[in-house]
Amino acid sequence: MEAFRVYHQYPLYYEEWITLKDGSAVFVRPIKPTDGLLLLDLFQKLSRETIYFRFLTHLNKLQPEMLKQLVEINYETHFALAAIITADTKESIIGTCRYIVKENSDHAELTVILRDDWQKRGLGKVMVTRVVDIARSKGLASIEILLDYRNEGMKRIFASLGYPVSYEPSILDIADRMEILLQEIKI
Repeated sequence: MEAFRVYHQYPLYYEEWITLKDGSAVFVRPIKPTDGLLLLDLFQKLSRETIYFRFLTHLNKLQPEMLKQLVEINYETHFALAAIITADTKESIIGTCRYIVKENSDHAELTVILRDDWQKRGLGKVMVTRVVDIARSKGLASIEILLDYRNEGMKRIFASLGYPVSYEPSILDIADRMEILLQEIKI
């Protein structure tokens, strides 16, 4: 597998163990350039619906260029966390949450994907909270989420967080749009 570039030093201080509401322990850390094979494995374990809800298109596999974009991050304008479990001494990524800053702005797009068997355990909420907090600490003004109108899981996560959110239904029948106004979040 091709080695990918890292633009900034790996932010070790974002690593942490979390305990989910069902008692499961999950290691959360920033994505590394070496996570390509783990992301390919994650993709293979996702349902077609989960893939569609994340990418808003039907994909059968991750193309090399897309995989490169998912692991070649700079931890500033493109930041991503991975949720990791270990089973039979083998690490597996079970979810990711990331933001990507829109060019020349203080606004970013946020995406979340969780393996189907790890949904509805509170992991998405934890990961979104961490990534939103990181984006806010970096001075971003807002985060946009594009989602299929049927993605009730994402709607539930954001409703439960209580962030100041603006919501626009389908733009040209492509996707609904939610925006979190980061500077209005009460600490």
